[in-house]
Amino acid sequence: MAKKRIKEVELLEDMVVHEPLEPDKVIVLVLDGKRGIVRKCEAVEHGKTTIETVNGKSKKITFDESELL
Repeated sequence: MAKKRIKEVELLEDMVVHEPLEPDKVIVLVLDGKRGIVRKCEAVEHGKTTIETVNGKSKKITFDESELL
């Protein structure tokens, strides 16, 4: 079974997100105010991490990875 890359982040009562900085990682936070949710994922090391929206709501995160020679 594949490990899920996208995780839901807890949204505190006052609509604040508390996430620590992770050493040696680029973390992408998606703050979707229309749906009232926060999600996070690690950006790919080499390539693109794309966030797609539909009607102003986050719908999909695509990971396009490559390797350096």
